[in-house]
Amino acid sequence: LLRYLKYTLDQYVENDYTVVYFHYGLKSLNKPSLKWLQTAYKEFDRKYVSKIFVLPSIIFKSLLTISFSFPRYKKNLKALYVVHPTNFIKILWNIFKPLISHKFGKKITYLNYLSDLREHLKYDQLNIPQEVIRHDENLRRKQKGKLPPVVKVPPPRPPLPTQQFGVSLQYIKDKNKGELIPPVMKETVSYLKRKGLQVEGLFRRSASIQTIKDVQKLYNQGKSVNFDDYHDIHIPAVILKTFLRELPQPLLTFDCYDHILGITSVESSLRVTRCKQIIQGLPEHNYIVLKYLICFLHMVSQESIYNRMTASSLACVFGLNLIWPSKGTASLSALVPLNLFTELLIDFYTNIFNSRTVPGE
Repeated sequence: LLRYLKYTLDQYVENDYTVVYFHYGLKSLNKPSLKWLQTAYKEFDRKYVSKIFVLPSIIFKSLLTISFSFPRYKKNLKALYVVHPTNFIKILWNIFKPLISHKFGKKITYLNYLSDLREHLKYDQLNIPQEVIRHDENLRRKQKGKLPPVVKVPPPRPPLPTQQFGVSLQYIKDKNKGELIPPVMKETVSYLKRKGLQVEGLFRRSASIQTIKDVQKLYNQGKSVNFDDYHDIHIPAVILKTFLRELPQPLLTFDCYDHILGITSVESSLRVTRCKQIIQGLPEHNYIVLKYLICFLHMVSQESIYNRMTASSLACVFGLNLIWPSKGTASLSALVPLNLFTELLIDFYTNIFNSRTVPGE
Protein backbone atom coordinates (compact mmCIF):
# COMPACT_ATOMS: atom_id res chain seq x y z
CA LEU A 1 0.00 0.00 0.00
CA LEU A 2 2.77 2.42 0.93
CA ARG A 3 4.69 1.80 -2.28
CA TYR A 4 1.49 2.17 -4.30
CA LEU A 5 0.68 5.52 -2.65
CA LYS A 6 4.22 6.75 -3.23
CA TYR A 7 4.24 5.52 -6.83
CA THR A 8 0.91 7.22 -7.50
CA LEU A 9 2.02 10.52 -5.99
CA ASP A 10 5.26 10.42 -7.97
CA GLN A 11 3.26 10.57 -11.20
CA TYR A 12 1.60 13.83 -10.26
CA VAL A 13 3.69 15.86 -7.85
CA GLU A 14 5.57 17.79 -10.54
CA ASN A 15 2.22 19.38 -11.49
CA ASP A 16 -0.16 21.36 -9.34
CA TYR A 17 -2.33 18.69 -7.71
CA THR A 18 -5.16 18.25 -5.24
CA VAL A 19 -5.86 15.38 -2.83
CA VAL A 20 -9.39 14.32 -1.89
CA TYR A 21 -9.39 12.05 1.17
CA PHE A 22 -12.56 10.04 1.93
CA HIS A 23 -12.35 9.21 5.62
CA TYR A 24 -15.32 6.82 5.68
CA GLY A 25 -14.36 3.17 6.09
CA LEU A 26 -11.56 3.54 8.66
CA LYS A 27 -12.12 1.06 11.48
CA SER A 28 -9.99 -0.44 14.19
CA LEU A 29 -9.69 -3.64 12.15
CA ASN A 30 -8.22 -2.01 9.05
CA LYS A 31 -6.02 0.69 10.54
CA PRO A 32 -2.34 0.28 9.67
CA SER A 33 -0.28 -0.24 12.81
CA LEU A 34 2.37 2.03 14.28
CA LYS A 35 4.94 -0.50 13.12
CA TRP A 36 3.72 0.02 9.55
CA LEU A 37 4.16 3.75 10.00
CA GLN A 38 7.76 3.22 11.09
CA THR A 39 8.30 1.23 7.88
CA ALA A 40 6.76 4.10 5.93
CA TYR A 41 9.17 6.53 7.52
CA LYS A 42 12.20 4.38 6.62
CA GLU A 43 10.96 3.91 3.05
CA PHE A 44 11.82 7.49 2.17
CA ASP A 45 15.29 8.80 1.57
CA ARG A 46 16.25 10.89 4.60
CA LYS A 47 17.20 13.84 2.37
CA TYR A 48 13.48 14.47 1.80
CA VAL A 49 12.59 14.71 5.48
CA SER A 50 11.76 18.15 6.82
CA LYS A 51 9.64 17.34 9.85
CA ILE A 52 7.16 14.63 10.76
CA PHE A 53 4.27 15.07 13.10
CA VAL A 54 2.55 12.04 14.63
CA LEU A 55 -1.25 11.74 14.69
CA PRO A 56 -2.92 8.83 16.42
CA SER A 57 -5.29 8.42 13.46
CA ILE A 58 -2.94 6.17 11.50
CA ILE A 59 -4.31 6.40 7.96
CA PHE A 60 -4.70 10.17 8.09
CA LYS A 61 -1.22 10.37 9.56
CA SER A 62 0.17 8.14 6.81
CA LEU A 63 -1.40 10.28 4.10
CA LEU A 64 -0.07 13.48 5.62
CA THR A 65 3.36 11.95 6.23
CA ILE A 66 3.74 10.68 2.68
CA SER A 67 2.27 13.68 0.91
CA PHE A 68 3.14 16.67 2.98
CA SER A 69 6.08 16.07 5.28
CA PHE A 70 8.44 15.80 2.33
CA PRO A 71 9.20 18.90 0.26
CA ARG A 72 8.99 17.01 -3.03
CA TYR A 73 5.36 16.14 -2.40
CA LYS A 74 3.98 19.29 -0.83
CA LYS A 75 5.48 22.06 -2.97
CA ASN A 76 2.77 21.79 -5.68
CA LEU A 77 -0.12 20.71 -3.45
CA LYS A 78 -3.02 23.09 -4.07
CA ALA A 79 -5.52 21.69 -1.56
CA LEU A 80 -6.39 18.74 0.66
CA TYR A 81 -10.12 18.05 1.02
CA VAL A 82 -11.12 15.77 3.89
CA VAL A 83 -14.59 14.37 3.17
CA HIS A 84 -16.79 13.00 5.97
CA PRO A 85 -14.35 13.96 8.74
CA THR A 86 -15.00 12.78 12.26
CA ASN A 87 -14.77 15.03 15.30
CA PHE A 88 -11.74 12.97 16.33
CA ILE A 89 -9.79 14.07 13.25
CA LYS A 90 -10.78 17.72 13.73
CA ILE A 91 -9.70 17.69 17.37
CA LEU A 92 -6.37 16.04 16.54
CA TRP A 93 -5.73 18.52 13.76
CA ASN A 94 -6.27 21.42 16.14
CA ILE A 95 -3.90 19.86 18.66
CA PHE A 96 -1.08 19.52 16.14
CA LYS A 97 -1.81 22.69 14.21
CA PRO A 98 0.97 24.67 15.97
CA LEU A 99 3.52 22.21 14.55
CA ILE A 100 2.38 22.75 10.97
CA SER A 101 3.15 25.77 8.80
CA HIS A 102 0.36 28.31 8.42
CA LYS A 103 0.69 28.13 4.63
CA PHE A 104 0.05 24.38 4.62
CA GLY A 105 -2.76 24.64 7.17
CA LYS A 106 -4.70 26.93 4.81
CA LYS A 107 -4.76 24.19 2.19
CA ILE A 108 -6.92 21.84 4.29
CA THR A 109 -10.71 21.99 3.93
CA TYR A 110 -13.28 19.80 5.72
CA LEU A 111 -16.35 18.79 3.69
CA ASN A 112 -19.26 17.11 5.45
CA TYR A 113 -21.04 15.93 2.29
CA LEU A 114 -20.10 14.93 -1.23
CA SER A 115 -22.24 17.72 -2.66
CA ASP A 116 -19.86 20.23 -1.04
CA LEU A 117 -17.14 19.03 -3.43
CA ARG A 118 -19.01 20.61 -6.35
CA GLU A 119 -18.03 24.04 -5.10
CA HIS A 120 -14.33 23.19 -5.33
CA LEU A 121 -13.74 20.57 -8.03
CA LYS A 122 -15.11 19.10 -11.24
CA TYR A 123 -17.25 16.62 -9.36
CA ASP A 124 -18.17 14.50 -12.38
CA GLN A 125 -14.51 13.64 -12.97
CA LEU A 126 -14.07 12.11 -9.52
CA ASN A 127 -14.01 8.34 -9.12
CA ILE A 128 -15.92 8.02 -5.85
CA PRO A 129 -16.35 4.51 -4.33
CA GLN A 130 -19.96 3.33 -4.11
CA GLU A 131 -19.69 2.66 -0.37
CA VAL A 132 -18.71 6.32 0.15
CA ILE A 133 -21.75 7.43 -1.86
CA ARG A 134 -24.02 5.17 0.21
CA HIS A 135 -22.49 6.50 3.43
CA ASP A 136 -23.15 10.05 2.25
CA GLU A 137 -26.79 9.20 1.53
CA ASN A 138 -27.15 7.70 5.01
CA LEU A 139 -25.74 10.85 6.59
CA ARG A 140 -28.21 12.97 4.61
CA ARG A 141 -31.09 10.70 5.56
CA LYS A 142 -30.23 10.92 9.23
CA GLN A 143 -29.95 14.67 9.02
CA LYS A 144 -33.28 15.28 7.31
CA GLY A 145 -35.14 12.05 7.90
CA LYS A 146 -35.31 11.36 4.17
CA LEU A 147 -33.12 10.77 1.15
CA PRO A 148 -31.10 13.76 0.01
CA PRO A 149 -32.75 15.89 -2.68
CA VAL A 150 -31.28 15.93 -6.13
CA VAL A 151 -28.77 18.74 -6.32
CA LYS A 152 -29.76 21.13 -9.09
CA VAL A 153 -26.83 22.72 -10.82
CA PRO A 154 -27.64 26.31 -11.86
CA PRO A 155 -27.23 27.11 -15.56
CA PRO A 156 -23.84 28.55 -16.45
CA ARG A 157 -23.54 32.28 -16.73
CA PRO A 158 -22.69 33.69 -20.15
CA PRO A 159 -18.99 34.65 -20.33
CA LEU A 160 -17.92 38.28 -20.22
CA PRO A 161 -16.75 39.84 -23.50
CA THR A 162 -13.32 40.17 -21.87
CA GLN A 163 -13.28 36.58 -20.52
CA GLN A 164 -9.94 34.76 -20.79
CA PHE A 165 -10.34 31.66 -18.64
CA GLY A 166 -12.76 28.83 -19.32
CA VAL A 167 -13.70 29.94 -22.84
CA SER A 168 -12.58 28.68 -26.24
CA LEU A 169 -9.71 30.02 -28.31
CA GLN A 170 -12.25 31.07 -30.94
CA TYR A 171 -14.23 33.09 -28.39
CA ILE A 172 -11.10 34.92 -27.23
CA LYS A 173 -10.07 35.59 -30.83
CA ASP A 174 -13.50 36.98 -31.74
CA LYS A 175 -13.49 39.33 -28.73
CA ASN A 176 -9.91 40.52 -29.31
CA LYS A 177 -10.09 41.83 -32.89
CA GLY A 178 -8.93 38.58 -34.43
CA GLU A 179 -5.71 38.28 -32.39
CA LEU A 180 -4.58 34.66 -32.64
CA ILE A 181 -2.59 34.47 -29.41
CA PRO A 182 -4.80 35.01 -26.31
CA PRO A 183 -3.77 38.14 -24.37
CA VAL A 184 -3.17 36.27 -21.09
CA MET A 185 -0.86 33.87 -22.90
CA LYS A 186 1.02 36.59 -24.73
CA GLU A 187 1.54 38.64 -21.56
CA THR A 188 2.68 35.75 -19.34
CA VAL A 189 5.06 34.38 -21.97
CA SER A 190 6.51 37.82 -22.69
CA TYR A 191 7.03 38.49 -18.98
CA LEU A 192 8.67 35.10 -18.39
CA LYS A 193 10.94 35.56 -21.42
CA ARG A 194 12.20 38.80 -19.93
CA LYS A 195 12.54 37.79 -16.30
CA GLY A 196 12.08 34.06 -15.79
CA LEU A 197 14.22 32.05 -18.20
CA GLN A 198 16.98 31.47 -15.67
CA VAL A 199 14.80 31.03 -12.59
CA GLU A 200 15.42 27.64 -11.02
CA GLY A 201 12.33 25.44 -10.91
CA LEU A 202 10.28 27.62 -13.25
CA PHE A 203 6.79 26.07 -13.68
CA ARG A 204 7.44 23.61 -10.83
CA ARG A 205 6.51 25.93 -8.00
CA SER A 206 2.97 26.64 -6.90
CA ALA A 207 1.53 30.01 -5.91
CA SER A 208 -1.17 31.28 -3.57
CA ILE A 209 -4.56 30.02 -4.75
CA GLN A 210 -6.19 33.30 -3.77
CA THR A 211 -3.62 35.33 -5.70
CA ILE A 212 -4.17 33.19 -8.79
CA LYS A 213 -7.93 33.69 -8.49
CA ASP A 214 -7.42 37.44 -8.13
CA VAL A 215 -5.25 37.59 -11.26
CA GLN A 216 -7.77 35.47 -13.19
CA LYS A 217 -10.53 37.85 -12.15
CA LEU A 218 -8.56 40.86 -13.39
CA TYR A 219 -8.00 39.22 -16.76
CA ASN A 220 -11.62 38.14 -17.07
CA GLN A 221 -12.75 41.70 -16.37
CA GLY A 222 -10.41 43.06 -19.02
CA LYS A 223 -8.23 44.89 -16.50
CA SER A 224 -4.47 45.23 -16.81
CA VAL A 225 -2.16 42.98 -14.79
CA ASN A 226 1.31 44.09 -13.73
CA PHE A 227 3.18 41.00 -12.53
CA ASP A 228 5.88 43.18 -10.99
CA ASP A 229 3.33 44.12 -8.31
CA TYR A 230 3.28 40.53 -7.01
CA HIS A 231 7.05 40.07 -6.58
CA ASP A 232 6.76 36.38 -7.47
CA ILE A 233 7.94 35.08 -10.84
CA HIS A 234 5.97 31.88 -10.32
CA ILE A 235 2.60 33.65 -10.49
CA PRO A 236 2.68 34.30 -14.27
CA ALA A 237 4.01 30.73 -14.70
CA VAL A 238 1.02 29.29 -12.80
CA ILE A 239 -1.37 31.60 -14.66
CA LEU A 240 -0.12 30.25 -17.99
CA LYS A 241 -0.66 26.65 -16.85
CA THR A 242 -4.08 27.53 -15.46
CA PHE A 243 -5.15 29.14 -18.73
CA LEU A 244 -4.28 25.99 -20.67
CA ARG A 245 -5.93 23.71 -18.11
CA GLU A 246 -9.20 25.65 -18.15
CA LEU A 247 -9.72 25.61 -21.91
CA PRO A 248 -13.02 23.82 -22.69
CA GLN A 249 -11.09 21.61 -25.11
CA PRO A 250 -7.37 20.92 -24.69
CA LEU A 251 -4.98 22.75 -26.97
CA LEU A 252 -4.05 19.43 -28.64
CA THR A 253 -7.80 18.64 -28.99
CA PHE A 254 -9.74 15.57 -27.89
CA ASP A 255 -9.39 14.06 -31.38
CA CYS A 256 -5.63 13.71 -30.93
CA TYR A 257 -5.79 11.96 -27.56
CA ASP A 258 -5.76 8.35 -28.80
CA HIS A 259 -3.17 9.15 -31.47
CA ILE A 260 -0.85 10.61 -28.84
CA LEU A 261 -1.30 7.57 -26.57
CA GLY A 262 0.07 5.45 -29.42
CA ILE A 263 3.41 7.29 -29.56
CA THR A 264 5.13 4.70 -27.33
CA SER A 265 4.33 1.92 -29.81
CA VAL A 266 6.13 3.79 -32.61
CA GLU A 267 9.76 2.90 -33.25
CA SER A 268 12.07 5.43 -31.58
CA SER A 269 13.59 6.65 -34.84
CA LEU A 270 10.13 7.41 -36.27
CA ARG A 271 8.57 9.17 -33.28
CA VAL A 272 9.46 12.72 -34.32
CA THR A 273 7.90 12.10 -37.74
CA ARG A 274 4.79 10.72 -36.06
CA CYS A 275 4.59 13.80 -33.82
CA LYS A 276 4.78 16.00 -36.88
CA GLN A 277 1.93 14.04 -38.53
CA ILE A 278 -0.30 14.44 -35.49
CA ILE A 279 0.44 18.16 -35.19
CA GLN A 280 -0.30 18.70 -38.89
CA GLY A 281 -3.84 17.52 -38.24
CA LEU A 282 -4.61 20.26 -35.70
CA PRO A 283 -7.01 23.07 -36.55
CA GLU A 284 -5.19 26.18 -37.74
CA HIS A 285 -5.78 28.24 -34.60
CA ASN A 286 -4.72 25.43 -32.24
CA TYR A 287 -1.59 24.88 -34.30
CA ILE A 288 -0.56 28.53 -34.12
CA VAL A 289 -1.11 28.79 -30.35
CA LEU A 290 0.67 25.47 -29.75
CA LYS A 291 3.63 26.57 -31.88
CA TYR A 292 3.85 29.83 -29.92
CA LEU A 293 3.83 27.94 -26.61
CA ILE A 294 6.27 25.20 -27.60
CA CYS A 295 8.67 27.77 -29.06
CA PHE A 296 8.75 29.40 -25.64
CA LEU A 297 9.15 26.09 -23.78
CA HIS A 298 11.99 25.16 -26.12
CA MET A 299 13.61 28.46 -25.17
CA VAL A 300 13.17 27.62 -21.47
CA SER A 301 14.77 24.20 -21.99
CA GLN A 302 17.79 25.86 -23.63
CA GLU A 303 18.46 27.58 -20.28
CA SER A 304 18.21 24.36 -18.26
CA ILE A 305 21.75 24.75 -16.94
CA TYR A 306 20.31 27.63 -14.88
CA ASN A 307 16.62 26.82 -14.43
CA ARG A 308 16.98 23.00 -14.18
CA MET A 309 13.99 22.64 -16.50
CA THR A 310 14.94 20.23 -19.27
CA ALA A 311 12.49 19.23 -22.00
CA SER A 312 11.67 16.15 -19.92
CA SER A 313 10.97 18.25 -16.81
CA LEU A 314 8.79 20.67 -18.76
CA ALA A 315 6.90 17.76 -20.32
CA CYS A 316 6.03 16.42 -16.85
CA VAL A 317 4.56 19.81 -16.01
CA PHE A 318 2.78 20.60 -19.28
CA GLY A 319 1.71 17.17 -20.56
CA LEU A 320 -1.65 17.10 -18.79
CA ASN A 321 -2.19 20.81 -19.47
CA LEU A 322 -2.03 20.25 -23.24
CA ILE A 323 -4.12 17.10 -23.61
CA TRP A 324 -6.64 15.12 -21.57
CA PRO A 325 -9.46 12.68 -22.40
CA SER A 326 -12.94 13.93 -23.24
CA LYS A 327 -14.40 11.95 -20.33
CA GLY A 328 -12.90 11.45 -16.90
CA THR A 329 -9.22 11.97 -16.20
CA ALA A 330 -6.06 10.53 -17.71
CA SER A 331 -5.00 7.21 -16.20
CA LEU A 332 -1.56 6.65 -14.74
CA SER A 333 -0.61 4.52 -17.73
CA ALA A 334 -1.48 7.44 -20.04
CA LEU A 335 1.03 9.77 -18.40
CA VAL A 336 4.05 8.12 -20.04
CA PRO A 337 2.95 8.65 -23.68
CA LEU A 338 1.45 12.08 -22.96
CA ASN A 339 4.68 13.30 -21.38
CA LEU A 340 6.83 11.64 -24.04
CA PHE A 341 4.87 13.34 -26.81
CA THR A 342 5.22 16.73 -25.10
CA GLU A 343 8.94 16.17 -24.56
CA LEU A 344 9.42 15.42 -28.26
CA LEU A 345 7.56 18.60 -29.21
CA ILE A 346 9.89 20.65 -27.04
CA ASP A 347 13.14 18.88 -27.90
CA PHE A 348 12.50 18.80 -31.66
CA TYR A 349 10.55 22.03 -31.94
CA THR A 350 12.34 23.25 -35.07
CA ASN A 351 11.94 19.96 -36.91
CA ILE A 352 8.30 19.37 -36.00
CA PHE A 353 6.98 22.86 -36.64
CA ASN A 354 9.08 23.92 -39.65
CA SER A 355 6.90 22.47 -42.39
CA ARG A 356 3.65 24.34 -41.83
CA THR A 357 3.33 28.09 -42.17
CA VAL A 358 -0.06 29.61 -41.46
CA PRO A 359 -1.13 33.02 -42.80
CA GLY A 360 -1.29 35.57 -39.99
CA GLU A 361 0.96 33.55 -37.72
